[in-house]
Amino acid sequence: MKTRIGILTSGGDCPGLNAVLRGAALAADKIGWEMLGFRDGFEGLLPPSDFTVLDRKCTENIMALGGTLIGTTNRGHFVAKIGAGDRAVVAAEV
Repeated sequence: MKTRIGILTSGGDCPGLNAVLRGAALAADKIGWEMLGFRDGFEGLLPPSDFTVLDRKCTENIMALGGTLIGTTNRGHFVAKIGAGDRAVVAAEV
């Protein structure tokens, strides 16, 4: 059975995410592993899992694209429970 590893992007888009996904996919392919890209950040880990296989072919032309091939999120089931009031207290202490 082929070794499978997973990758996800979370917290919003930033420059270079697709380059990282491509680099990881190529590195995994080089050593014979299968790279799974979980869609929409940590949400893709929740049942039913939502992922796509990232390989040399599907990442071939993503370098110049904006965003992230597999999506991302900074909200959802894993949002922090810290409120604005808590942040104000921390800021005042600093």
